[in-house]
Amino acid sequence: MKYRIIRVSWLVLAVSAVFLCAAGSAQHAERTAPEWNALGVDYYAAGDWARSLECFREAVRLVPDNQTVVRNLSNACQAYAAQLAEQGEHARAAEYLEEALQRDAENPMPLIQLGSYFLRMGLVQDSIARLEEAILLAPENLDAHELLGDAYYQDSDIPAALAQWEFVASVNPNRSGLQDKLTKAYREDAVEYNFHALRSRHFVIGHAPDTDRALLRQTLTVLEHAYRDIGRNFGNVYPPGPIQVRVYVADDFTRATALGPHVAAVYDGTIRLPISDRMGALIPPEELRRRLYHEYTHVVVRHICRERAPWWLNEGLAETFSDTLTARDIAFLREAYYSGGLIPFEDIEATQVQIEDEYELRLAYRQAHASVQYLWRRYGTQGLVPMMEAIARGVSPEQALLQSYRLNYDQLLKRVVESVILGGY
Repeated sequence: MKYRIIRVSWLVLAVSAVFLCAAGSAQHAERTAPEWNALGVDYYAAGDWARSLECFREAVRLVPDNQTVVRNLSNACQAYAAQLAEQGEHARAAEYLEEALQRDAENPMPLIQLGSYFLRMGLVQDSIARLEEAILLAPENLDAHELLGDAYYQDSDIPAALAQWEFVASVNPNRSGLQDKLTKAYREDAVEYNFHALRSRHFVIGHAPDTDRALLRQTLTVLEHAYRDIGRNFGNVYPPGPIQVRVYVADDFTRATALGPHVAAVYDGTIRLPISDRMGALIPPEELRRRLYHEYTHVVVRHICRERAPWWLNEGLAETFSDTLTARDIAFLREAYYSGGLIPFEDIEATQVQIEDEYELRLAYRQAHASVQYLWRRYGTQGLVPMMEAIARGVSPEQALLQSYRLNYDQLLKRVVESVILGGY
């Protein structure tokens, strides 16, 4: 699920509207408060948020009670925070928004931005708190209501999420993407309305009342092992919890997700998987482990890359950390190589790859697996997280690969062919 970075509708920063009466203080400053404010307006107009912020800070220091200057400083904090967030630096962005709130506590816009950024960082409870505050200040703000619905949804409170989204839909029924959220939530609620919860330190599993208890405990144990093992693989990276999980019996998985029977599990902000087939047979322990390790890897990838991970890296990591590239898989890739059918990385770079042909999809998964396995076995953790952090900042996947491994796409594919597909490594 994607969450919009809120872009604030900035107030006009008009020097002529500022009446400053702090001549006594200004006499001891290099510039007067009106001069600092005017300079801040110029930097702001030029898009230099950092310098405008410093100028407004000086103006506020001289005239702390002037509401126009205070609001100008708040606006500059928000603009600079938005720039940092675009670069993937949400924690730093949050610091500037907290400053904006300290200066201008009645402004709801920093609260909405904070709610959005906390949600992106997986800090769901913090997001809920800030967005609920924003709605108290701006009860008609549709961005705040939709984001609060997103936060409630991530907290597995579907009725509360629906209440927020339905309000937004009542005001603006054509709002982009909203109907998809509502349809998905209605579908899941129809299956999960009576789910119970089972908790561990880092996970909450929602399940039907009659789900096999031993298998639920086993699922929690495997997930805690995945939390430890995969976190270490990424150099001790551990997303904030609790991480939401849903397990389904019989055909409830298909009913809740609208995915075909070929899909073994999915991560859409919540780990979802069936633990029994339509006949009620439970999945074997090793297959349960493979699915959970695969989907939990996606949790960590999203935590590091936000929503910018290229498909080949996202799926390649999930395959590498959950399963073995078998001799049969390598033979399949070798046949594709000799027939000239390997897929250029550019074609499997999008965050969501739309491949309907079964053969092409099998090839894409195995090629992604082979590529990441090569990088992992050859270099280990070194380079992996820096590459992913660069992608989170907006660096293109190939450029991030080049920065971390000194390989472009063509060179990586050549190495994979030589070492894995032909060499069997």
